Amino acid sequence: MRVAVTYENGEIFQHFGHTAQFKFYDIENGEITSTEVVDTNGSGHGALAGMLSAMKADVLICGGI
Repeated sequence: MRVAVTYENGEIFQHFGHTAQFKFYDIENGEITSTEVVDTNGSGHGALAGMLSAMKADVLICGGI
C-alpha cells in the first residue's frame, strides 16, 4: 500500500491545495518499507490529484480539502 501525506516541516500540512510537498510511505505487512518526499511545484487541486494518481497513492492523509 502507498500512503500519501500532505507535508511541511515534518508534519501534516493543513491544506491539500496549497501543500508544497507530499510524503509517501510504502507499507507492506504492516511495516513501513520506504518513504519519499516529493515537491508539488506549486500545482493546484486538479494537478495534485493527477500527481497522486501518477505516484500510485492508495490513500491520502491531509488536514483538510
